[in-house]
Order: sequence, then structure tokens, then C-alpha cells
Amino acid sequence: MRRKSLAFVVASAAIASQLVLISVRVHAQTSAPTTQSAPQTPEKSYDWKTSFAKYPTGKVPRTRDGKPDLQGIWSHSVLTPLERPAAQHKTEISEAEAREAEDVAHQAAIDLRVEPTVTPPGEKTTDAYNSLWRDGYWYKVPITSLHTSQVVDPPNGRVPPLTPAARERGREAEERLNRPATGPEDRPLSSRCVRPVRVGPPFTGSGPGSQESTFQIVQSRDVVVVRPEAHESQMIYLDGRARPAENVRLYKGAARGHWEGDTLVVDYTNFKDWGMGGTFAYGNTERVHLTERWKRLDEDHLLYGFTIEDPGTWTKPWSIEFVMWRLTDQEQLVEYACHEGNVGLEFTLSAARAKEKEQENESGDHR
Repeated sequence: MRRKSLAFVVASAAIASQLVLISVRVHAQTSAPTTQSAPQTPEKSYDWKTSFAKYPTGKVPRTRDGKPDLQGIWSHSVLTPLERPAAQHKTEISEAEAREAEDVAHQAAIDLRVEPTVTPPGEKTTDAYNSLWRDGYWYKVPITSLHTSQVVDPPNGRVPPLTPAARERGREAEERLNRPATGPEDRPLSSRCVRPVRVGPPFTGSGPGSQESTFQIVQSRDVVVVRPEAHESQMIYLDGRARPAENVRLYKGAARGHWEGDTLVVDYTNFKDWGMGGTFAYGNTERVHLTERWKRLDEDHLLYGFTIEDPGTWTKPWSIEFVMWRLTDQEQLVEYACHEGNVGLEFTLSAARAKEKEQENESGDHR
């Protein structure tokens, strides 16, 4: 679901603020004052191989043909924010800051635990998802790297500005989502449990208060399957097959992968416009080009990164990196029923008609 309860939205913002305050406070305590600004250095182009090589590695499981074994059930729920907060001027935090941030976020998740029978203030019913379903309820969401943002390029740790066309798409999408449900044609695909949020590609790290952050990887010599919790499996072909014709457009794009050393590099083309609507509210254009990178660091950690280029959406390409973590063998993906009986669209429309009837009765207009 796109809608989050106000409590969880506020909590996520509060946690992010705490992470910044922790780092800024420690930085202020340990840094000497300066009397002049630091010299500006020219930006270097992003080199993913150099960047990936900086992450520590351990024993890496391998398949029969000697490739890194990416298989397992993984989570992309991490505390590292997508963008570096404006008040944060460091590219990395310390281990002590990371542990403190984990404790702050975990306590916030505990404080927000809501019983399913409790009606939030100002609401007529309980929230569709109480805290039982949210990341941070059952476990402490970790900081898996010391970066202060998932965005590593541009160097400021911020997603580049949107183009005017993308901003307009975002406004139109918000209007569609918030306008009355006049018919099934104007409801998003997620109302039908199709293209739910955070199913990728690409993935970004989520955090406390989010959901649907687990996925499974199944691997063979010729294909790797990425299976998110909310369906929508992605087939990554490694056998050198040709891409679809230019006029064939797919919501999840056409994925072709190859190994560069121990990193699986996946090249995506043939996206349908709005194919990335589950990740970015303003969607994408058909000109988008996505490159994903997957590298297993050890038994329990998987480094993920992507570079995305879409001149119709962002003013320049950008890249992210973050470390996913493996769930235990006892934790498995279960059926994602989305909503019982798949009646969400039916109930949305019937509720809209009931609301219209209620307004007619209040106004005395019974035409």
C-alpha cells in the first residue's frame, strides 16, 4: 500500500533527524574550529569497481561453477538514509555513532507499537497495517555500512534535481492518487496488488516503519531470479540472449547480466514509462537506462548498487550503494496475499459511492 499511517511517517522523519543530530553532535565535539573554508576539489567520475573494492569481505559461498553464490533470503531494510541530510557534512560516521543510531531507531520502533484494535486519533478505523507488519517490530534495523547516505554519486550524497517534466509527472501522479475514486480506470495498479511498492528494480534501502523489504535470490548458471516478498519476480538472463525489440516495453525492464570478477552486473533496458513508479513517485521515461551491481561480501552481507540515467527525469545520472543483510534459515518468505480476497479495488469504489451518498444526504441534494 502507498498510504502509511501518520504515526509511522512522523516516526521515520524523527529517526532520520536523530541520526543527523547524533553525527553532528559527535562531529562538533571532536572537530577543531576552522577559520577558513576547505579548498574545493573537482568532482571525480564515479568508479564503481574502486568503490566496491573498499568494502571488507570474508568467506564467500560459491556455486559449482565457481561463481559467488548470491542465493538466500535478504533484507534491504537499513538505517542509512537514501540522501545525505543537509546538516550532515561527513561521508561516513563512526562505529559508535552507528550503534547509537541503531538503538535510537529501535527504541522509536518499540514506542510506536500499535495494537491492531486501536483506532488512530482522527480515524474511523484501524490502520490497514499496524506495527506488527512493519520493519523494526521484530528486530533492530541495522546500519550495515558507515556511509551517511546510500547515494554515493553525486559526491554530495543527494539525488540530482528532477527535470521540469518529471516534477509535472509527480504532481499529476499525486493528483490521481488523491482524487475521488470515480472508476477502476483511475486507480493505481497497486489497488489490484500489481506493481506494489519496493519490488524493484531498482531497490533502495528502506528502514523502520517500512514493509515488504525482504526478497529471495535463486541462482543457476544461466539465470538469476530476484523474487521480492510482494511477487513481481525479475529474471536476469546470463546466457547472452538478445534483448526484446525496441517497441517491447516492460514494467520491470529487460535484464541481461554478466559477471565482472565477483560482481554480477545487470544491464536493464526496454522499460515501460512509469515502470519504476513503485520506487519513484514521479516514475521514469522509456529512455531510462539502469545498471545494477550485486556482490556477496560474506555469509551474511550482500553489497548492492545501481547507476541510473534518464535525461527525461533527472538532470544527471546518479548512483547508490548499500549493504543488504541475510535472514536466518528459519525465516522464509510466505504468501503475500496483499489483501484478503483481493477486494481492495471493489471496496475502494464502493466506499467512494457511499461517501458520495453521505454527502448528498447532508446537502439535501437527492438528484
